[in-house]
Amino acid sequence: MKQLLPHQIEDAQFLAARRFAGNFSGMGSGKTLTALEAFRLVRELVTDQVIIIGPPISLRMWQSEFEEFFPGDTAQLVKTGKTKIDGAATALIMSYEIATKRAAELSALSARALIMDEAHACKSVKAKRTKAILGSGGLASSVDHTWFLTGTPVTRWNDDLYPFLCRADLDGMKERCGGVSTDRFNLRYTVVQSRKFPGARYPTKMTVGSRNTDELHRWLFGDNLAVRRELADVWAAMPPLTTNRLQIGLDMDDELRGILAGFKTVRQIEQAVASNDEHIATARRKIGEGKVLSAAAEIRDRIEIGQGPILVGAWHRSVIDTLARELADSTDLRKKTAPDLRVGVLDGRTSANEKARLQDAFNAKELDVLIGQIAAMGVSLNLQHGGNRIIVVEEDWSPSVMDQFYARLHRIGQTEHVHIDILESSDKLSQAVRRISSTKRGAHAVAMGDK
Repeated sequence: MKQLLPHQIEDAQFLAARRFAGNFSGMGSGKTLTALEAFRLVRELVTDQVIIIGPPISLRMWQSEFEEFFPGDTAQLVKTGKTKIDGAATALIMSYEIATKRAAELSALSARALIMDEAHACKSVKAKRTKAILGSGGLASSVDHTWFLTGTPVTRWNDDLYPFLCRADLDGMKERCGGVSTDRFNLRYTVVQSRKFPGARYPTKMTVGSRNTDELHRWLFGDNLAVRRELADVWAAMPPLTTNRLQIGLDMDDELRGILAGFKTVRQIEQAVASNDEHIATARRKIGEGKVLSAAAEIRDRIEIGQGPILVGAWHRSVIDTLARELADSTDLRKKTAPDLRVGVLDGRTSANEKARLQDAFNAKELDVLIGQIAAMGVSLNLQHGGNRIIVVEEDWSPSVMDQFYARLHRIGQTEHVHIDILESSDKLSQAVRRISSTKRGAHAVAMGDK
């Protein structure tokens, strides 16, 4: 069995002592092993079976980790809605989609523990998966222990926490909010506005901010509903991390120049982002495309001096595809001026099996570069054994999404100093991205009590 760190043992004891609890620790802090240790503790007392739910990309990892943690026990990967469930298996591992479809069947089994990996997937109380798993009479109602694992419990506003708090402390919900409805919760902890969109007959209520976050933090952690450890809390087990921002060249076409010229200030761009201005989306894509040649040159230079393999992050498929072609095929854009590199691409089109293959290839140093679509790379990819360099060509608006991406390399098990280089251009839109990201990071820190 793997050796656990002191904080993992302590947090496992915290989970095992509660019927419903959250582990909101930072990405890469070891939540998987903590949850398995919690199951080991409760298994000795009340249960012989656990259901593990997570995003598809994480399932093989959970199976592997479980079988290593519990040698001789069976962990069944339930791949489809028609897969016959082995009631004798110690662990049943499946996606949220499968668990949603088979919630009634799973509730009838002898499993007494439920692990929800990347549990922010159930942040919407109206979603079918949330109702099937956390709702009245849902899967969580049939087990003795439900553990809610996520490094990003609040991805936007405080209402992301409502499904968790309903299960973890219903009496507290009644006391603090005067009821258990979403309206009551939102009145207390969020800012809601009515907005009428073009073509709509009636206005729509939208959450646009958070309030009473200090009180919410005290509820979560002061009342011992959840535990949270930032990477700084477990720094002795983590390598150093350095982030740099590097200015690179930007090739602009007339359309991009026209869009940027239409905004006089960074503040105007931020307002356009808030109103979902279609020109912003176009400009972001074109800025990414305009950085490809400069980014490729930077990546090639790093490989030539022995810094590979390198994890590269981008957002748009057009940027990913062009960058991969530029690096892997020296006959395309660079006209045979540089050698081909061993390049892997992981985006929303990549199958679970291919993701597993790319992970293994990167860790075995069989790739020079792995280009990942940031949104598709955020969970359950362990790349810390392959390299220690990250280059970001395009940033996401959300700092939590970026942190998830960085945690593919900067996590327990990494032995090298991790270096992150964010490639920036000097345009107004890129400045706005930085400001928006900084504002969101501050809001998330307040919500989690980190500030």
